[in-house]
Amino acid sequence: MKLKQFFLSIVIILLYTIFGTITYGDHSLMLIFTLSSVFMISLFIFKKVDKEEYFKYIGLLIVPFLSILLFISIGYSEYSRTILYLFFIPISSCLAYLYFKYRKIIIVLFSIALFYSVGYILFPNIFSFLQNRNAVVNKLLPNVTIIDENNKKVNLEKDKIIVLDFWSTSCAICFAKFPYLEKTFEKYKNNPKVEIYTVNVPLKNDDFVKTTKILDSIGYKFPKLYAKSSKEIKDSLNIYSFPHLLILKNGQIRYDGTFIEDKTVIYNTESEIEKLLKE
Repeated sequence: MKLKQFFLSIVIILLYTIFGTITYGDHSLMLIFTLSSVFMISLFIFKKVDKEEYFKYIGLLIVPFLSILLFISIGYSEYSRTILYLFFIPISSCLAYLYFKYRKIIIVLFSIALFYSVGYILFPNIFSFLQNRNAVVNKLLPNVTIIDENNKKVNLEKDKIIVLDFWSTSCAICFAKFPYLEKTFEKYKNNPKVEIYTVNVPLKNDDFVKTTKILDSIGYKFPKLYAKSSKEIKDSLNIYSFPHLLILKNGQIRYDGTFIEDKTVIYNTESEIEKLLKE
């Protein structure tokens, strides 16, 4: 394989990695940047190579990257972050070909609108659906030991809607979502039927006293609770990754999924709380 062909086969992989780094893993932006890059590189290919080699060079551009995504998706049985790349990257190349052939600015404008919609409308909703499609449940809350900052056991009230946001000190996404949890807390803090807590799940080397001071030092006002044992959380609640959200009502788990702050996205947390309030 010639050097330029080899570079073409890895350029989208390299760009995807760069986009992931500069956006801190924000797939909405990563999708927009990646689809736009595929469009522009595909357009360059159509301008520079003979018509008979279009398929070959477009294949070199997108197949290696799509193969890696497909391999990862099948291996982990997880498509929530990859399905839109798999579907829309070939479409991006097709749009580039249409623009190259017909030279209509409307094709470029349509492509921009499509890429934006994929990133900011489709991705959040598809991701939330695939992550939370089994989140609405009605099952008994197992006995787990939850304590306050004074190391005293807390009994959660069964006649209220209780929102529990589980997090760990190593979870960067957890910290990124705390400002949105604070807004949710501020909205419901005067509602006697709703209580909102964070629940820290301890890591092996965590110091309890230091952990209790982390969120207070940042200035968050929502109440903080602490799991006594990470093993108990895993074994009893089947929570293995963070952040993770439970919403309880009458001692039953009614929502077992992720915290979604965007009100336009399916399974967003406020809509789940409101549904329980109306019951």
